[in-house]
Amino acid sequence: MRTDLIIFFGVIIVDIVLVLEIMYFIIRRTVINRLIQAAFEKNDGKFDSIAKSFFAKFVSGYDKELVKFNVASLQKDNGKIEESIQRFEKMELRDGQKKKLYPRIFYHYIDRNRKQEAKKYYEELSRLGVYRSRKDVEMTYDAYVLEGHGYLDEALELLKKAKPEELPTLEKAISKMYENKKINSEAKKYERLAQRHQRELESRQRR
Repeated sequence: MRTDLIIFFGVIIVDIVLVLEIMYFIIRRTVINRLIQAAFEKNDGKFDSIAKSFFAKFVSGYDKELVKFNVASLQKDNGKIEESIQRFEKMELRDGQKKKLYPRIFYHYIDRNRKQEAKKYYEELSRLGVYRSRKDVEMTYDAYVLEGHGYLDEALELLKKAKPEELPTLEKAISKMYENKKINSEAKKYERLAQRHQRELESRQRR
């Protein structure tokens, strides 16, 4: 009898924990969706009001800022992206968060030819060992910051098995390597390919 009661209450506790986890997921997702909507509307007052609400306590400060950063990136709003980067720099981020976020910031500065800022984030990524799984970061740094072409052959091999969403970035890097190598015809060829694949990618994303 006592064993049956223990099992009974054990089942109840497991069910309660499961319900609480589902509620946590639903509340968190609802808050994030409302934050995304406010960010897309560029309504800072609405965003801040949602972010300070009681249920927003289920969403970390990092995730709230990540919503702003992601939406600003989609809208290509450089001012908002910079504001998010500055706020991220004031946060105590975990290494796992940095590994996901810093490559994006690195490429943001690469795209704007801001070598000092790109170098700063490259050094952080190197410290975190990200280059071991993100060869594109290493190649991009060599091509755009060091103005080298040491990864050209490797980049051309990677291009053969690249996914459609990887083509524009890789082709732009190859173009830059050929430019650094003073082979302008090939540089222009891969720049045109990068532009074409970028347009195709954006067209698919709008569907």
